[in-house]
Amino acid sequence: MPLPREVINIKRNHNATLRLSDEEYRALAEMAKRAGVSHSTLLRKLIMGKEIKERPNVDFIDLRQSIDHIGININQIAHWANANGGITPEQFEEAKKLLAEVKWIIKGWAKKWL
Repeated sequence: MPLPREVINIKRNHNATLRLSDEEYRALAEMAKRAGVSHSTLLRKLIMGKEIKERPNVDFIDLRQSIDHIGININQIAHWANANGGITPEQFEEAKKLLAEVKWIIKGWAKKWL
């Protein structure tokens, strides 16, 4: 994801040196890794009181993409139905199957992460 324009245009003219113990450095490195940002970016966010969010893992990204694809299929069925005055029983069953797939995916996600 590209950086917001206001972040790109900020001039950072000041350099700050920070000394850390091994334990503190490991904690910093781990936090930065989980957030998917550099040490500098993490420290700037912490200084400014911004929320540090963990980067979504691959499973979550796959889940989101799967649900997006299913949603597109359902939207195509709805669009076709609106253009043609309704859907066939087969199309209705396909839509039900897609919704059941979404529920199954979310249920698996909930078992894994909740």
